[in-house]
Amino acid sequence: MGSWTRHTLAIGGTILGVVGLTAVSPVAAPAAADAVNRTVFVTATDAKGGPVPDLTAANFKVKEGGKDREIVKAEPAKTLPRLALMVEERLAPDQGARVGLFEFVKRMNGAAEISLITVGLRNTTIVPFVTDPNTLLKAINELSLNSQPTSNLTEGINDMAKIFEKDRPERPVMVIVGFSGGQAGGASASSILTQIRQSGVIMYTVTYGAPDANGGGTLGSMTDESGREQVLGDGAKQSGGRRFDVVTTNAIPKALQQVADDLAAQYAITYALPDGVKMDKRFNVSTDRKGVSLRAPIAIRDK
Repeated sequence: MGSWTRHTLAIGGTILGVVGLTAVSPVAAPAAADAVNRTVFVTATDAKGGPVPDLTAANFKVKEGGKDREIVKAEPAKTLPRLALMVEERLAPDQGARVGLFEFVKRMNGAAEISLITVGLRNTTIVPFVTDPNTLLKAINELSLNSQPTSNLTEGINDMAKIFEKDRPERPVMVIVGFSGGQAGGASASSILTQIRQSGVIMYTVTYGAPDANGGGTLGSMTDESGREQVLGDGAKQSGGRRFDVVTTNAIPKALQQVADDLAAQYAITYALPDGVKMDKRFNVSTDRKGVSLRAPIAIRDK
């Protein structure tokens, strides 16, 4: 990944250092010729949550639209994720959140193209997609300590999913750090979930706290909150990611490390869609390896 300078995060008396890491990419297998090939990224872990590096295509079974599909190849993922690291603006000043972001970037150490984005009433790109961790660590240190009191996280997710659908990166990922409650607003939860699916993104959400105290108890606010919860929970589940609910922001760093664990344990599974067969959003993958757990999308793009 190349050499990089030492950065420290100094907040609330805490100083964090940077330690360089390395990654190894496996050799790609040849692809099949007479079919349209689709690749889906699947997390495979052992009983302790660790990666399982020795699975082959023979260990997996794939169905799309309820039909068995021929697996062309299966290998540990080598394509760098294009990762939108999104933090809700009103949570950005928190020490636990900042430590979590800092440690996550250190852990990834250039193993992803990462964009740092704050989410208020709209998305603000602090750093565009880069592999250089120095740029990201500096930006995290410089995040504003004076945030706006309101935000629209679901619209921010929707807007990012639209960008991923347009750009079509091979391995899009969203990692979202925000509050568990608050205003949704804008598009409906169902339309945002569809947009997430059509983007092909794997979405991870790390959410903190009780519903926003400013939400009140009106029917409208409860509907907004319900829609937000649906996007944060179902969006992660349907995309093959995970949602982590934390009761203290000090638990955010551990949750983000688990996200990094998942990304390191992913396989790229390529399967053949016969000529003339339309894509189907329903997807299922299983393995014959005992003791291995799979986390995969249950709904994928169909256009």
